Amino acid sequence: MMRVSDQLMIPKGITAVVGGGGKTSLIWRLAAELSEHAKVLLTTTTHIRLPACPTLLSPNREQIVSAFRNTNLLAVGDIAQEQKLTAVQGLNDDYHGLADYVLIEADGSRGLPLKAPAVHEPVLPAGAELTVAVAGMGCLGKTIAEAAHRSALYAELVGATETEFVTPEMVARVLVHPQGQKKGLRSRFAVVLNQTDTPERLTFAREVAEKLMEETLIVALQCKPEWAERWRCGKRPRMSRIERTGLNGRR
Repeated sequence: MMRVSDQLMIPKGITAVVGGGGKTSLIWRLAAELSEHAKVLLTTTTHIRLPACPTLLSPNREQIVSAFRNTNLLAVGDIAQEQKLTAVQGLNDDYHGLADYVLIEADGSRGLPLKAPAVHEPVLPAGAELTVAVAGMGCLGKTIAEAAHRSALYAELVGATETEFVTPEMVARVLVHPQGQKKGLRSRFAVVLNQTDTPERLTFAREVAEKLMEETLIVALQCKPEWAERWRCGKRPRMSRIERTGLNGRR
């Protein structure tokens, strides 16, 4: 199976994930792949649902190191409202040396495919090696008001009204806008375009990718986990045999 972690060249150290339309799915896919051969720590700087893996609540560094003796995959956090996890206050945003890979969900989108950050967002961790911005192609055929968390801010960034339908130009603009998904960026940057589970959504994603100069990965994490399409500088490289197999669903 194609490894998303290889396609994105996930570095050792801290990777932050921002945006909407599949952040949690992406983090879980990366965690599953990376924990096959390394120690992986999951956490958040905002709020996430309790993960379905060994989880330590309000741990100190010694407790985390000890827990990794029995597992390669561990989540940590403090309990917040609605039984969600938030950042471990006692760690003071210092995850260095705790695991080979630290995957951090750095903002929320309320389950919507698109996101514009508020004044206090995203909460990027110190020392991140990579920031991945996710956008969901479930935005196709929807207005900004229907598709975007903080839709008024999203509309402002693209110079539109909330009642206008989302276009590839809008998605690309917010992904790379200094007040969009690149807000506060201090690391290498990559884009993941998710939810390409129909031919129309795949076409929409490719139109977004054509407008981006950043490393871009087009995926359908839920329905086509074996497939991905990499783009660089607005161009799609020639697909390998494995990629063509995943796309066409036959060998």
